[in-house]
Amino acid sequence: MQSLLTQESAAQEIPISEPAEFEIVLGRRQVASVLFVATVMAVVLSAGSYFVGKAMSAERAAAVPPILVAPPPAPAAPVLEAMIVKPAEEAKPEPPLFAEPLNGAVYIQIGALDKGISVVVAEGLRKHGFEVIVAPGPSERVFRVLIGPLPDPAAFQRAKDAVDQLGLANFARKYVQ
Repeated sequence: MQSLLTQESAAQEIPISEPAEFEIVLGRRQVASVLFVATVMAVVLSAGSYFVGKAMSAERAAAVPPILVAPPPAPAAPVLEAMIVKPAEEAKPEPPLFAEPLNGAVYIQIGALDKGISVVVAEGLRKHGFEVIVAPGPSERVFRVLIGPLPDPAAFQRAKDAVDQLGLANFARKYVQ
């Protein structure tokens, strides 16, 4: 009988099994929500770092007295004496912006541009003291911006040096009709 009891008790005992292995499966929604949470955390940390840095730099800026340095004088652009715009008391009416170049005269050509851009460039050069005209170009839509006429090689060299200091591309042009 005892053997029957041991068999019954053995049958009623629950066998101890090993822990079951399982796998985590994430769907698109779960991956998207994890990435969203990570992005929000990164933004919050970045904003916090920004505000802490801003507060620290404001404190540091308040602690250091500002040093006032006089700016260096602006370099004067060399302007040709012959092309200086006269003061108001001696000012003549400004020559027309659009003109034909003189036959046989030497000019410095700044560019062949659209009409509107040519006018802007010419007016800017006039403000720098140059005698500038806008002449017709190779087509009806293109206009040349010309400095001059330049009477002699010395005037040409002074004008070319002044234009080079302004950083504008240029070349000499002699008009013969």
